[in-house]
Amino acid sequence: MNKLFILGHFGGFNTGDEAMLGGYLSTLPDNCAVTIKYKNGVDVNWGHNRTLFHGSYTDFIRSIGPDDTLVLCGGTHYHDDYNPVRLLRHWLYLARINYLFARAKRRGASTHCIGNGFGPIRRGITRFLTRQFASRCDEITVRDGSSARMLASLGIRTTLTHPDLAMLLHDPGKTVPKENIVGVSLTSLQAQQDKAISDDALVNAVVDELTAFSVTEKGSVRIRLFVIRSGQRESDEPIMQQLHQRLQQRGVASEVYVFANDLNALLAQMQACRVLLASRFHSAVLGAVTQNRLVILSYHQKLRALAEEINLPSRYVIDLQRSDALRQLAGLSTTVSDLYWGRTLNYTFPEAAISRLANQLRSLHEESIDIRVHPHLRRSTQSGKPATQTAAKSGL
Repeated sequence: MNKLFILGHFGGFNTGDEAMLGGYLSTLPDNCAVTIKYKNGVDVNWGHNRTLFHGSYTDFIRSIGPDDTLVLCGGTHYHDDYNPVRLLRHWLYLARINYLFARAKRRGASTHCIGNGFGPIRRGITRFLTRQFASRCDEITVRDGSSARMLASLGIRTTLTHPDLAMLLHDPGKTVPKENIVGVSLTSLQAQQDKAISDDALVNAVVDELTAFSVTEKGSVRIRLFVIRSGQRESDEPIMQQLHQRLQQRGVASEVYVFANDLNALLAQMQACRVLLASRFHSAVLGAVTQNRLVILSYHQKLRALAEEINLPSRYVIDLQRSDALRQLAGLSTTVSDLYWGRTLNYTFPEAAISRLANQLRSLHEESIDIRVHPHLRRSTQSGKPATQTAAKSGL
């Protein structure tokens, strides 16, 4: 029987990873047997025919047969936007992914990279690891045009360009009344290679602007602080607790919501907000899914790529990697106030592209099972190269 084996950072209390997985699983038929590599000790119920695997990576790959498919599901894995110490660990992680895909290929399985982001890629080692990974993929789909261009510069072809997998969680038939809440999601900048300001400076600037906004609204607004990534590594909780404490000291009503591997609960909390200030990529994506007006505080290329894909005007994107980041943050209170009382979204929500994506992913899945070629795709004649698109293109 054909089975699907899914790799990613699942079970690490990272909202983005769980959201991408949830979006991808929503496109698969209920009778599709899925095994997901999860961190030990973490259990999430994804429904019938969805099995969590808590063993070693070696045992995970050993379970894959020649009729099965291995999928790297979402995320930005292949990049080198870290400081040197963090980057060394990241290269070892990429080498492990490449090894697992090579093992799956040797066992005769199909290999898919679905909905990934790529870049920035500046160093030779990262370029080598990325090309090596691509040579072991039958299909590569990317979540933005920037990633497609990055891979093209390395001579790597992609099958599809499409919205982030987490966008598939959008329910167009569901409307939730907005409350007097502004959401905020910050992440620490400590591990980033290119940063213009410290965590303290970022927190102080955001506190100043939110305090000014609260005064303008006569204290009628609550600030909901989302810890999008918790757990033991690279958690957002310390910076969000710092923000919470300083807002409380200023007399601004605030509350902290920590993601606990329950997507529905998080989406309900976010749906109540009117505006979301997002520095995590998936806080911005889920802000769009829950129909919030957005301000992106960008610490990484992928957030600027997202803003480009959804046509978010540049005045709503603050680049934390630029030397004038603090100047950009000044006046944020006015921007938040304008959005808070606005009646329309300040970007283009890609509803049609999301609908197409669900159908395209189903087609890729059916092709890997039935060994039949989707009418808009042709397989490469060279083994280990991604398929190329011959007709309709996808994108935001």
